[in-house]
Amino acid sequence: MNNRQERIAFLSRLNRGRLQMPSFLSALSRTLGDPIDATALAPLPNSDVLLVTFRNGYQAAQSPWAYRRFFLRRDESSVFRLAACLAERLSEDVYFLTKKGANCGAVRVSVAALLKHAKAVISLDGDSVSALSLDGVEGLLIDYNPDDEQQTYEVAVWGDRWPVQALECDPR
Repeated sequence: MNNRQERIAFLSRLNRGRLQMPSFLSALSRTLGDPIDATALAPLPNSDVLLVTFRNGYQAAQSPWAYRRFFLRRDESSVFRLAACLAERLSEDVYFLTKKGANCGAVRVSVAALLKHAKAVISLDGDSVSALSLDGVEGLLIDYNPDDEQQTYEVAVWGDRWPVQALECDPR
């Protein structure tokens, strides 16, 4: 793609985001039980950088200092107990990276709110809760794979502080 095509694609995405923003923010507000307005959205170029940072962090979650666990379908309640425990321990704002809001931008929200409502957030987004700390160091993913009986849920937590919290919350 040349520079002109990239610019056109970006402007098209920006316009789609403007159209989608009111319904996206309304749905997210209902899901989290708190009003979320446009000031919580990161600009699209920043959101794209955050997504790359998130993906790189997830790749690093393969390391021994991160928390990563797969859950069977029958262990779904353990996933959401883990999320609820983390919600009690983590109180900072994060960037919520969502497929539904890809044209709107990453959303700055409380990680506790995301985790308290993890099941509803997964329903809203389609298959995951993806969050990145404001400094880009900490991250978490709760991924739902309904077609995989053995690995229906994946929970990955990385960074300097959050993996320790996840280990302490692990229901094993």
